[in-house]
Amino acid sequence: MSQQENVGAVRKKLRELKRLYRRMSVWYYRLRDGVDPRKAVFMSFQGRSYNDNPRFISERLHERFPEAKIVWLFKEAAMPHAREIAPDYVKIVHCVSPEAYHELATARIWVDNFTKSNLLRHKKGQQFYIQTWHGDRPVKKICYDEPMWAKGPYRIEERADRVLTGSKFGERLYRTAFRYKGEYITEGAPRNDMLVRSDPDEIRRMREKLGVPEGVKLLLYAPTYRENAAVVPKRAQMDLMRTLDCLERKTGDQWLCLFRAHYKSQGIDLEAVKDRLVDVSQYDEMAELLLAADMVLTDYSTAATDFILKDKPALFFVADWEEYISTREVYYDVHDAPFLLAEDQPALEALIEGLTEEKILQNCADIRAYFGITETGHATDAVCDYIIERMKG
Repeated sequence: MSQQENVGAVRKKLRELKRLYRRMSVWYYRLRDGVDPRKAVFMSFQGRSYNDNPRFISERLHERFPEAKIVWLFKEAAMPHAREIAPDYVKIVHCVSPEAYHELATARIWVDNFTKSNLLRHKKGQQFYIQTWHGDRPVKKICYDEPMWAKGPYRIEERADRVLTGSKFGERLYRTAFRYKGEYITEGAPRNDMLVRSDPDEIRRMREKLGVPEGVKLLLYAPTYRENAAVVPKRAQMDLMRTLDCLERKTGDQWLCLFRAHYKSQGIDLEAVKDRLVDVSQYDEMAELLLAADMVLTDYSTAATDFILKDKPALFFVADWEEYISTREVYYDVHDAPFLLAEDQPALEALIEGLTEEKILQNCADIRAYFGITETGHATDAVCDYIIERMKG
């Protein structure tokens, strides 16, 4: 056996021992300790941050039921930042540790927005798992619907106790993507409640937080991740300078661009528009950026179908559609959906020039109808109702 083969064999053995250790840890705590009816364990994007649907549920649960014991799990690299932004009442735990296994084994409630470890497949009958997934109207196929993912291990989402949806599209999607057969909470995504409300005071406070001068309009540019590149392309797909100029001609207002890179990407070189751009790639909460924005420009991100809840325009720049679908299977052709699409810079500028208030409102209504959107603005309280009932019970 070669040295390389020896190293590979040792690494494989170490992975097997690590899995065995985790499995034994989970079962140890389950056998040793009972379930604490007031404890809830939260995790977002596999422990990367304190954000998204789990954050809004966690904070509202504390407001409504202060006796709840709230635990958050984070990756080691994310823990220093988590301690800075998470409230004082949150217990912060490293997600791969005996302490994390203890918290999961003894909590009444688990809340997540990503797939959980299959080591947790046999939760106790007194425990409840709520899956809040981070977008129920995706273009890209996910989980069991995605061939690459489908070859992976058992997914605990099959046995979730509740899954959140904000659309009829999402209800159909999770039956196959999660192989989920249970009941839904159908009032939407908690992160989107603020978009449904679109409260002017909340919008003003968010813009002040970002340091945006009064009267300046915001274009949020949020491209998604691509599997077909080793790194994200080093330039934006469109000419952002020309796009901002076009918006200013159209509206008579000054415009700035908020740039939000996908968390898997390495960013884009936007030196040419640095004086008209605010890089918010490290900002934790996407929903707050959507709340502050006046327009969204994306390619295949589900953020656009959240943004239209404000009755504001979301534009899609899809110059690389054929290349994109060559590397990832999709649920639908974006050209068949009622999106405002452009495939090159002149088409994007023509799209902007043709916008009217009537056209924007109609487009938002068409997108709602296409996906069967059911967002109510009360999703957070609906989830908390479910949690509190089980904590009290």
